[in-house]
Amino acid sequence: MMNSVEVNGADTNLSLPDGFQLVETKSRERNGETVQVERYQKDLKVTPNNAHVTVVWGDDGRLISYNNFAVDEDGQVPTESQAVDIAWNNFEQLDPDYASGLQFMRVDHYTRYFINSDGERVDIPIAWVKFAHAVGEVSYNWVSVGVNGQVIEMERESYWDYFASRRATEEWNYDDWVLARQGKGPQLKAPEARA
Repeated sequence: MMNSVEVNGADTNLSLPDGFQLVETKSRERNGETVQVERYQKDLKVTPNNAHVTVVWGDDGRLISYNNFAVDEDGQVPTESQAVDIAWNNFEQLDPDYASGLQFMRVDHYTRYFINSDGERVDIPIAWVKFAHAVGEVSYNWVSVGVNGQVIEMERESYWDYFASRRATEEWNYDDWVLARQGKGPQLKAPEARA
């Protein structure tokens, strides 16, 4: 049985796989705000791009992002209309006031991945549902929906550097970006943020 990430004391549809435990919490800067980055996984040792879940919390306790890079199951990615419904429901469940300012943009199809305990790459197909939030400065927000309607990613308040044609917001929720930031991996190409 999977546990779920609690937001304001309530269960959500954001899951933590069986046996996952909190192994790391770090304070980082994101959009000029101090955030808490939590990493959940089975093993205590953090290995980049292993099976893990990353959760980022704002300084006021709001959930900023969730990434589940541990999903290895068969099934179908929902249709685009089903994925949009799941994404809307996710934002409305997490923060109805914030959700009221969202405007649907589009659905794209991507693949996320992790490296399993056998050293094999496991691809996670997703329908990436993107929204704009036009209250104040425009931000971009999304929910990625995987097989069987499972939420793989959720992120809010991501800003864009139009001059550089790439993301402006730090990506503490992606191991490849963190490695680049630490000087242990290559700089990621646009549209990823400059590390």
